[in-house]
Amino acid sequence: MSLMLGLTLSCCLAFSWFTNWSVPIERQFPQPIYSFRKIFNPQIIKPKDTYTIVLVGDSMTDYLGSGVEIKKYLKEYYSKKTINIHNFSVGSTNVLTLPDRLQNLTNFNGKISDPIFNTDFDIIIIESFGHNPLSELSLDKGLKKHDEVLGKAREMIKQRQPWALVVLLATIAPHHDRYAEGVHNMPTEEREKWAKERASYIKNHIEYAKKNKLPLINVYEKSLDKDGGG
Repeated sequence: MSLMLGLTLSCCLAFSWFTNWSVPIERQFPQPIYSFRKIFNPQIIKPKDTYTIVLVGDSMTDYLGSGVEIKKYLKEYYSKKTINIHNFSVGSTNVLTLPDRLQNLTNFNGKISDPIFNTDFDIIIIESFGHNPLSELSLDKGLKKHDEVLGKAREMIKQRQPWALVVLLATIAPHHDRYAEGVHNMPTEEREKWAKERASYIKNHIEYAKKNKLPLINVYEKSLDKDGGG
């Protein structure tokens, strides 16, 4: 099994915490989790004994903490390899913060992080930031800005760490009529509106990966229910 396939499986297993942990993974994610191989031709990572993976995103990846669960799953497939995971994710941040986080010391919501480029990484996983959309912009302009920032970030990575593999992560789908329940008091119609906007950003992240032939960990599509929600 390649490192990308193992990483995809591990992320899907780790994110199963958001769904029903008591249901076997094959039932939670009935679609083939390796389907990205049919679309993408990922950059080959040079074989070695130690790999370093960086995560950057919002609360969807922040909850993974130091990556203990991902490392546990990866260890099952790569028992002779050492895999280090550095999680630079911070809740309630959007994609506009990405370039700054790559090159500068940052303080978001009280979490101080070193520049990501201070870490020599083999893989950087960029989460969609879809649950923190650019709502101050129209949807079309927001999605365009999302693409522009991703392009800028990729160029920065190419210049600073050209050997690194950029992987995009589409996180779990928002629940249509229960989104932000317990956090924000709003009518169901407004929850549906919020969920639809966030789903648009996550799906845009998926399309960006396809258009630019980037490896994609597609947890979003694996988390959809029969009604198309999370």
